[in-house]
Amino acid sequence: MEVSIKGNEAIFQGQPWKQISPPDQGMKVFVPKSEHSNYNRLKNKAKTDYHAGYLLSQLNSLNNRHGLLRSSVSRFKPTEHKLELDGGYISYSMANGCVFIQDYDVSRNRSGEKAGLYVATYSKVGGSGWKEEEESRVSSSHIAINGGYANLKSAVFAMPQFIERGYKPDTTQTTLQTSGYSLFYNDCGTGLDSSFREVFDASIVNTKGGSENAKKLAQIIRIEARAGKELNWTLHEKGHALFKRALQIALKELSPKELENLGKQKVFYANPTMNLSVIDHYRKKAGMQLAPQRPLMNELNLSQTWGTGNAVSEIHVSARQMKEQGENGLRNLTPGQLTATGFKRTMMAAVGASPYLVPEAALSTQAVSFATGWAALVISNFGANSKVIENGGDMIDHTINQLRKRA
Repeated sequence: MEVSIKGNEAIFQGQPWKQISPPDQGMKVFVPKSEHSNYNRLKNKAKTDYHAGYLLSQLNSLNNRHGLLRSSVSRFKPTEHKLELDGGYISYSMANGCVFIQDYDVSRNRSGEKAGLYVATYSKVGGSGWKEEEESRVSSSHIAINGGYANLKSAVFAMPQFIERGYKPDTTQTTLQTSGYSLFYNDCGTGLDSSFREVFDASIVNTKGGSENAKKLAQIIRIEARAGKELNWTLHEKGHALFKRALQIALKELSPKELENLGKQKVFYANPTMNLSVIDHYRKKAGMQLAPQRPLMNELNLSQTWGTGNAVSEIHVSARQMKEQGENGLRNLTPGQLTATGFKRTMMAAVGASPYLVPEAALSTQAVSFATGWAALVISNFGANSKVIENGGDMIDHTINQLRKRA
């Protein structure tokens, strides 16, 4: 199909088109000249609305191979392509090495169980408790990203305890009831399907990719960095991988001033199911601060400690936190606490490995080690990640309550 290009305009399919892609950078991308004003409105809206930012980023991705490779091709017209988005699409034609966008749309999320940004407010009227409502940008000073919960309502009710754990004594569940908080709902559920998405987002390769949730969250990071907002992040379980990938995407697009503004934001790690050293690498690269309180880890959850390498990485991150807090005049963490934690985890590892390192060990030692290992595995899948578990006593109380519910 014939295309006539002059400067930043083109004639295609008998109508004028306007170029929206940067000059001399990747493939030329055009929209109908009659729609160029709508595109400019989308660009302006993207400064304060993450839905618009998500759509704009996907339109911009069509000038490089990454966006094109994710598109499907029409069986009847090889020049017609479609890029499927979360809740939307971009239809476009390709001719003479150029992209001509025919139509695009992203519908706002209307389902209560879909991923997205919500504001959680507390109401004491009639004992109604926490309520959530969708929002287009962060409206409070605290934002949480949940891990595996069965639904949005469960995540909304559970996050305040983790926010309190990271930012006490200044922030408590009581103060949150007054101020409210924002939640990026991560619709990962509790099953194996969400684990594949977590592995994808946690990966350190394919830096241009990521789940659709991560691409949306990246826009939220950009909006608040541009605004210079002081923000406190609380990452829970599988939310760590989502945040890490979103930050990875955002760091490639932020201006020097926006990067500087990220220094006003803090991050708290709660029940991480990915390696903390990896995510903290990007947190430090972004210039974000660590929260006042030490990362929360359930010591009896094998996936959090030994399965992810956090038995060692958490001590490394906490030592970094101790240094950063010392520079800010805080003393919420001491060398003695770190030493005691390292000794405790070393002893746990020694007990677990003793039957294999010392074959002649007494049968009782092997039995205890075997039982302890399997007990930890069972407990790891007993819903412990959904609560703040500080020590063995908390874990025993939680297990007893779970057994009572199932009895």
